[in-house]
Amino acid sequence: MPKARYFRDLLRAASFLAMLWGACAAQAELVSDVYSALIAVGDRQADSLSEARREGLLQVAAKASGMQVPADNEVIKGALATVSSYLQGFSYVDGAEGALSVRLDFDEAAIQQLLGDAGLPLWTANRPSVLTWLVMNDGSRRRFASLDEMPQAYAAISGSFERRGVPLQQPLYDLADATALTPGEAWRQSSTALTIASQRYGDPGVLAGRVARLSNGRYAGDWQFLDEGVWHRVTVQVEDLEAFTDAGADLVASRLSARYAVAAAAIDLRHRVVLRGVRSYGDYRSALMALETLETVRQVMPEQLVGDQVTLRVDADADSDQLSRIIELDERFVPARLTSGFADLSYEWIQ
Repeated sequence: MPKARYFRDLLRAASFLAMLWGACAAQAELVSDVYSALIAVGDRQADSLSEARREGLLQVAAKASGMQVPADNEVIKGALATVSSYLQGFSYVDGAEGALSVRLDFDEAAIQQLLGDAGLPLWTANRPSVLTWLVMNDGSRRRFASLDEMPQAYAAISGSFERRGVPLQQPLYDLADATALTPGEAWRQSSTALTIASQRYGDPGVLAGRVARLSNGRYAGDWQFLDEGVWHRVTVQVEDLEAFTDAGADLVASRLSARYAVAAAAIDLRHRVVLRGVRSYGDYRSALMALETLETVRQVMPEQLVGDQVTLRVDADADSDQLSRIIELDERFVPARLTSGFADLSYEWIQ
């Protein structure tokens, strides 16, 4: 084998392994609309609004928990019958070509209580972002679902991820992407090519899909999601494109919520968290606010301050492993070695 090719292949393999190693340290974003839903309606009549409120409640419960909420759950059935008690407000939104939607804003505390009563978990609003590649076979050729090439598919992916409350990052599909990943490689779902092409986007999770439209009008294809270095796959055949993109978003939400969601019922575990690098009152307030705004955290109390190190008591509805995974979604908390036996978690605060 020529030396140039040998070193190129070696570099490609090393890059692939590095991507797999870093896949569990995904970027995170704060999802601001977890407790809101946008539902299409045919008119502004009371019956249409009533149906939209029930659909919106199920959508918000799914976003807040990360799970598809079973409508036959007795607690959920009771909530659907009294949905107005969970609603803070609504407003109609006029879309293109006469389309009409209603935006529904639900009470955060009430929804969290509902999840606890229904035995469903709570997924915090700080969530890993996911880079999504999709290649489509329309019968003549394979094309990426870019905004320019396939705007309908591009919009379908965005809508599916928004409904599941997962931060979406779509590739630019520019010259650099075209050089790194061909439609053929994406169609073969080449793990090496996909992970290397994704490196330019930082450290998001990676979801890859391929889909073909069948002669009967249905859509058939696969999704695979890179989660903690392991590819997870689902194969689907559905009626329309939106149902296909929903399947990809469901795969991502179910895998991520299984790792980050915690029981919404009261657990009230106490943890000692040590923060180093707290060099000013501004650092101290920023760190406390970051912890206090986590949905799983009930209370944060300072216990000791020595130099640039502060020890905090954190009361949370999560055990140490769950709490650490949630905290570390905020890149300002860098895991540090525990230097004493009385602390549960230790971080370097990087502002």
